[in-house]
Amino acid sequence: MASLAVRPATRLSVVARSSRMSGRQLIPLVIARRSVSSQSLTPAEANEILVKQRANRPTSPHLTIYKPQITWYLSGLHRITGLTLAAGVYALGLGYLFAPVFGYSLTSTAIASAFGALPVALKFGFKTLAAFPFTFHAYNGVRHLVWDTASQLTNKAVVRTGFTVIGLTAVTSLVLALM
Repeated sequence: MASLAVRPATRLSVVARSSRMSGRQLIPLVIARRSVSSQSLTPAEANEILVKQRANRPTSPHLTIYKPQITWYLSGLHRITGLTLAAGVYALGLGYLFAPVFGYSLTSTAIASAFGALPVALKFGFKTLAAFPFTFHAYNGVRHLVWDTASQLTNKAVVRTGFTVIGLTAVTSLVLALM
């Protein structure tokens, strides 16, 4: 068994057997056949070569050649609403932290009285703008959790659940804004 493992290592390679050259004699032959060479170029010459190479590169198609799909929009909107919610939390936290430094009061009483003084249409608009990112991100997050269970992953189901999220978001946002 040991002789089988050692024997292939002791055999001559095909090149050495056919040419009867030693390894030291083969090294210059391998080195002499380099297919890449280097040369000193001025920056202008290097730029010219680069421009020629770029002209031969394939270009990828622009997104406008593809048919827009609901999954694109909902994916982007999910990220945007997540960033919006996070930015709102940070802004309120920093505002609450630094308001006393500038002489403002951000107590719940002060916020409620300022909001109560607004016209009804403006209140409805603010409440809708506040409710939309929260409801959309929540419903779309549940949609992603359903996908994590390997359910509703066909194209038809993905589109159906996307429209369901849009519908639930619209209804829930309006209901919350009317409260």
